[in-house]
Amino acid sequence: MIELPEIPDSIKRIRIDIGLSFDAPHAKDWISEGDDIFVFGFEPVPENCKYILDEIKSDRFHLYECAVSDTNENRKFNVTKHNTSIEKDRGHSSFYEPSDSSPFSIDYSLDVRCITLSSFLDLIDWDRFEYIDYVKIDAQGHDFKIIKIARPYFDRLPRIKLESTTQAAYKNSPDSDKFEIANFMSENGYTRLYRNGASVPEGAETVDHFYERRILPAGLR
Repeated sequence: MIELPEIPDSIKRIRIDIGLSFDAPHAKDWISEGDDIFVFGFEPVPENCKYILDEIKSDRFHLYECAVSDTNENRKFNVTKHNTSIEKDRGHSSFYEPSDSSPFSIDYSLDVRCITLSSFLDLIDWDRFEYIDYVKIDAQGHDFKIIKIARPYFDRLPRIKLESTTQAAYKNSPDSDKFEIANFMSENGYTRLYRNGASVPEGAETVDHFYERRILPAGLR
């Protein structure tokens, strides 16, 4: 089981970044957003972890070199490469194999440690932190499995971002129905919004789904 690092007394807000890729754009933005924000990152690709730790030097950031899944057990993880370029981005790495039409292919596979989001949330000092400010998940076809397990904590997760349109990129991905994800989140107290907070127009589609609790904690209203 993983352990929490010491969180500075100045921290008032926690954010979770699941699947940082090699350049961790969300984590970087969040750390620069305010001195009272602490970011927990989860990334299973060794090359990505090395690059991230070289880039982010902060006592308000902690990186776990592991994957988030729906079970607490080791499992096979496919690290991908781009078929036609030498770009560093291994952000399409996944538990699932790339589809035949994908520009990415498997470079190598490894056995990775996995933790469920709910198991991690069990470790949070809820007497100190009322809620997790923001959870971002970019798990390449595994997002829905990750968030479903965390349902007991939904009252403490006011804002969640998921990737929802990966079914064409991977074989046997369980996230094959983006409407199932949206319905599940709605049934569990969330409204789907654009990033600027506006409602999503009927029929509109985006790669990412941003969800906000219909009843927000007092500090976020």
